[in-house]
Amino acid sequence: MENRLHDVLAVVALSDEGKIVLKQAVYLQKVFPFRIFVLHVIPPIKFIFLSRKVRMLKEQALQNLKDFLKDFFGGEIPANVIPQVIMGKIVPTLIAQGRSDNFFFMILKRSLHQKGIPNLLVQNDMDRIIAHSYCPVLSINEDSTPEHLKNILIPIDISESTTKKLLWASLFAKKTSAKIQIVSALKIHIDEQKSLASKNAERIKAMLLERGISCEVEILKASQKNQYESVLDYIETQKPDLVIIRKHNVASKINTTIGDFSKEIIHGSAVPVFTVSQSQSDIEEILG
Repeated sequence: MENRLHDVLAVVALSDEGKIVLKQAVYLQKVFPFRIFVLHVIPPIKFIFLSRKVRMLKEQALQNLKDFLKDFFGGEIPANVIPQVIMGKIVPTLIAQGRSDNFFFMILKRSLHQKGIPNLLVQNDMDRIIAHSYCPVLSINEDSTPEHLKNILIPIDISESTTKKLLWASLFAKKTSAKIQIVSALKIHIDEQKSLASKNAERIKAMLLERGISCEVEILKASQKNQYESVLDYIETQKPDLVIIRKHNVASKINTTIGDFSKEIIHGSAVPVFTVSQSQSDIEEILG
């Protein structure tokens, strides 16, 4: 646990996609004093007992990764950027990394590449990794969060606990002086003043204001849409710098869901989404 403030895992392909992930990691490194572990996963070979062959492949892959990083950083790899190569199937490898409790959070590329280049991970793979990971996963599109966060959006689903994502949002807000927007969508026939979502949002607002964090509440009317569609429309028009959402549980072998509401926000958001797990126990200590 003691290293979590210092280590973030950036998962890269040696392509423009990988540069987008690195750009995001470097931006946030200016906010938090973490080291960037840049992970490149190479596929396993059929005959694992060929140890010399494995060693040669990993050495070559590590050199390729270092060359990629030197190009990205303009010649020298910073001391707080650590290249790492693992041989294995990418989804089980990243699930293992996410469950290791070694990282502050993980950064993955989410959307299809603008140039039509296939992603390192398809959406189903991304969902599995997020579902099984103990550490938060920051999934990004073509555009990263800006260097200076100004607006952080927290969608509220009344079926979920908000404790962990509030703590993470508080951490980001305190480090960047960002404003937090709490958004909840109601069905059109529900009285806003009597709704549980509205009361929950106002309670959260009061908690954040007590911590000295600027906060606003927006209650949306979902009309004929699903509630997540109203939230996604709001994200599209308001364009916050970061969305923080909590998956409903940590997945097991028989349960790989992240929750329908969370999944739709992760899939549909045009801005980076920071997905947290209710299981992570030391965020209270990190927040201090």
